[in-house]
Amino acid sequence: MRKIAILSITFLVSVFVIVTGCSKENPENAETVQTYLEQEFTGPSDELINALKQNGAYPPELKTYVEENYKPLVADLDQFVNRNLTLIFLRTAYEYGYQLEPTNIDIQKIDEIEEEAYNFEVEVEYKKDNQTNTAVVAGIINMNDNGKISIVRDMDDGKLLEKMRN
Repeated sequence: MRKIAILSITFLVSVFVIVTGCSKENPENAETVQTYLEQEFTGPSDELINALKQNGAYPPELKTYVEENYKPLVADLDQFVNRNLTLIFLRTAYEYGYQLEPTNIDIQKIDEIEEEAYNFEVEVEYKKDNQTNTAVVAGIINMNDNGKISIVRDMDDGKLLEKMRN
């Protein structure tokens, strides 16, 4: 009887170790998602405003800003820039005189898929001329095996861009 109990405990511990060891979840990935969302919905800062004032679609100052702020977070920076996954909200805020600030960021790991992915929802305040409004932006962020963001998808901006342009 004692042998069976010891074997059962050994088996359960082995299963636990295997399952835990095979899990791809990395707590640092949620921090990366948080940082990315904070970057996307805070500002524009004075540094970014100065970079956006420069001539050209992608002047050196803007390239430096993007590299410093996004390269540590994303897998393929060129892809993110080309797909407008960086600065789209901050560039629009700058163009129309708004300041953005996230008031709540909710990040939930999606457990139903093998890759590490997160649902996100960001409540964003957008301010101009002493008027403050809010919009909710939601979507999914996928991470690669190196803990970097590989894609932002299924984004619903809660009409934030449209509201800032009107």
